[in-house]
Amino acid sequence: MLAQMKEITNALYLREHARVKPILDAEARLRGQIQQLKNQIQDSRSIAHDSHAMKSLGADFLWQQWHVKTRRELNQELAQVTAKKLKAMRKLRKSFGRKHAVETMDEQETELRKRLRAQKLHNRLMNLE
Repeated sequence: MLAQMKEITNALYLREHARVKPILDAEARLRGQIQQLKNQIQDSRSIAHDSHAMKSLGADFLWQQWHVKTRRELNQELAQVTAKKLKAMRKLRKSFGRKHAVETMDEQETELRKRLRAQKLHNRLMNLE
């Protein structure tokens, strides 16, 4: 019975793990996009500051509005993904705990059977002599 429980809890753990992976991938993608945006802002600061043409056309103001809006949207998406991740990780930890508990019980039962067999063998040998 423990062997079946072990298989079931392992399958449930793998299912929860598979649910977490796309969330972690989305989080990594968003963090990468945020970092890329930060790099673009850093690179464009000196250009926008020194360019009189950009200032006269208002391009620097439009650029600033765009990157503020984009950063806000990316941070909102990241917050949503992080909330999903926390919920999924809670389920994953619970599933892992069950899996670990069943594995531990199975190991303990196997060890107990081993000791009982050894004791029976010892008793048989002692009675034969």
